[in-house]
Amino acid sequence: MPELPEVETVRMQLRHKVIGKTIDRVEVFHSKTVVFDDQIEEKLRGKTLADIDRIGKLLIFSFVGENNLFLLAHLKMTGQFFYVGKDRRVVGGGHSATVADRTLPGRHTRIAFHFTDGTTLFFNDMRLFGYTKIASAEEVERARACFGPEPIALDFDCEWFVGKVRARKTSIKAALLDQSFIAGLGNIYVDEALWRAQVRPTRRADRVTKKEAAALCAAAGDVMKESIAVGGTTFQHFVDTGGENGNFTDHLKVFGQHGKTCERCGATIKKIRCAGRGTHYCPGCQK
Repeated sequence: MPELPEVETVRMQLRHKVIGKTIDRVEVFHSKTVVFDDQIEEKLRGKTLADIDRIGKLLIFSFVGENNLFLLAHLKMTGQFFYVGKDRRVVGGGHSATVADRTLPGRHTRIAFHFTDGTTLFFNDMRLFGYTKIASAEEVERARACFGPEPIALDFDCEWFVGKVRARKTSIKAALLDQSFIAGLGNIYVDEALWRAQVRPTRRADRVTKKEAAALCAAAGDVMKESIAVGGTTFQHFVDTGGENGNFTDHLKVFGQHGKTCERCGATIKKIRCAGRGTHYCPGCQK
């Protein structure tokens, strides 16, 4: 599943492609992807894209002159956005991008937004878990309320984080994966942040020291900022909207590294199940 850095990469680069474009027509290939809204074309035809915002991994499209009309989009496990320009060059971002995915529309294309200038934004989703959904301002605010603050936010309060995380009685990994507590941290980046802070993922959150929690707060923000800077990871052939592979994979210290040697202490990295997820950690230096 694409994580926050991958979704943020898609968001930033789609802004350069589609902001200011006017929707000419909407072509729906599978009604589940639009939450069975048979009026989505009527609602969006003639609307001009104003901006693309994000909370966690949820993309929020807004429109010029519309205060109560938004389009929410979530990639879930296999969602992809592909933009086809006037030169017919296909560039995309999301997950599991293959050569077949770039034949558009294709077998996994679920919806197409055709713009008045002849360009098109396609949404592909092999497993049909992702969605694009019309929402009101009230619905957007309700969606925002479901998410906690993001570690990459400029105003993220580490003192608040330290107090809150040490009050939780789940494993520290489960606490960090809870989007209502902290938004945006997914499986890959939780493992990486815990390695940087030298905290074992199975530790009870209420048994993490203040010093460890503060280190974890810094690590969580740093690992995601660094990943965004290089376009995310390349798992399942993630490709950004400029056609470039994310390359944060080269910087991963524990995720996907089981059986290899920890670069910090020399112990062998292990993989276990924690919080229902495949989890990587170093038994030598994560306590």
